[in-house]
Amino acid sequence: MNINKNRIDDLNLSVSVEINKDDYESKVNEVLRDYRRKANIPGFRPGKVPESMVRKMYGKAVLIDEINKLVSESLQNYLKEEQIQLLGEPMPKTTSDDLEWEIGNNFTFEFEMGLAPTIDLNLSKEDKITKYQITVDKELVDKTVDSYAGRYGKMVDTEAVVDFKEKLTGDIVQLDADNQPVENGLSAEDSSVLVSLIKDEEHRKPFEGAKPGDEVVFRLAETFPNDWEITSILKKKDKEEVGDISDSLFRFTVKKIEKFVNAEMNQELFDKVFGEGEVKSIEEFEDRIKNDIAADFEDAAFGKFVRDAREFLLDNINPPLPEEFLSKWLRASNKEIDDETFDKEFPYFLKTMKWDLIIQTIAKQKDLKVEEQDIVEYAKNAAKRQFAQYGMGNLPDDILTKYAINSLKEEKSIRDAASRVLEMKVVEVVGEDMDIVVQEMSTDDFNKMIYAANNKEAVNEE
Repeated sequence: MNINKNRIDDLNLSVSVEINKDDYESKVNEVLRDYRRKANIPGFRPGKVPESMVRKMYGKAVLIDEINKLVSESLQNYLKEEQIQLLGEPMPKTTSDDLEWEIGNNFTFEFEMGLAPTIDLNLSKEDKITKYQITVDKELVDKTVDSYAGRYGKMVDTEAVVDFKEKLTGDIVQLDADNQPVENGLSAEDSSVLVSLIKDEEHRKPFEGAKPGDEVVFRLAETFPNDWEITSILKKKDKEEVGDISDSLFRFTVKKIEKFVNAEMNQELFDKVFGEGEVKSIEEFEDRIKNDIAADFEDAAFGKFVRDAREFLLDNINPPLPEEFLSKWLRASNKEIDDETFDKEFPYFLKTMKWDLIIQTIAKQKDLKVEEQDIVEYAKNAAKRQFAQYGMGNLPDDILTKYAINSLKEEKSIRDAASRVLEMKVVEVVGEDMDIVVQEMSTDDFNKMIYAANNKEAVNEE
């Protein structure tokens, strides 16, 4: 067997694998002998099928199978020994139709390959990148405090409609021209009316100052113009059940008035938000909220730093790729993708591959490794942020750990987490070689910057 390479250029390689009969003949004969022993062919006893018949029936298939195994194994071993780093997979230039599949023949297979480029980082303190330090102002802390108070608030009974934020419970009935209940007309008991939904000032007036026991007469279709509001108040499934009520008056007899009030700033609220005994005063409550906000923005700022570092390294290093080969390889591997979609996605594939190459180069130079505990911690932090969005920011560490491990059951989830962890490690060490410019920024300005950046990316993708 001979393997020869032809370096076309720095990014493209051609390799030929020459197979002669001594490389495969004994193995093919061994397989055919095994076929003969096991063949169950009518008219012949097991093991007594003529060798010539077995060769005629199975020889070509066995030859092709054994040659393919031999070529694949030999090529992989050669690439490993020669330390040739490929992008994509070797693409055969030789097809099955090009060869005469006869036992005893010699065979030559040619492959084209794309090579990984040599990457020279050359980073120094002359390379500048901005890292944002976010300051949390009191206004945002106060808004968050109010948000928690609202989240854990409740409905309480009140005596009258005062500010139109109340909820009324009572009985509603359709009236005729004499303000008497319509026979077999529309009605509902224990109906709920949210007066905050009444947008028109004139239509609010009948409810102003209403108390339990009062009767309020109003035009339902005018006061609540949306179909879903009307069907909800009348406890009907859809507008068809209601019919035309554009000229109808309704009387609402108030039974109960409730109003939503925020939770009080007390130990009960502190325990609900952060866990029993974790916070014991308003000052501690506000400090904890401020610290949590700061931690969230620190994560967001680091995410921005990672994206900026990625763009900086891609722009300044920009490793070359064997684009023609990669395009051919991808099209062969994804034949179901149409040309328009391929042309749209290919630039993003190249960008991702360049970034992966930069990541792997830096990780190798800096001897960076991702340990199992790194992946678990990453998953725990992701879980913590997810639960915090639902107001569950005080989960014990053992629950977060269990949830994180459960989220890593799939191999893809582990790979994605490991890739993200390595990316963060790489960006951190790269920052040590560059000039990091720290810029303080308010939470509001930071949010505006991120919003603008995301909109720009969305426009670019379109």
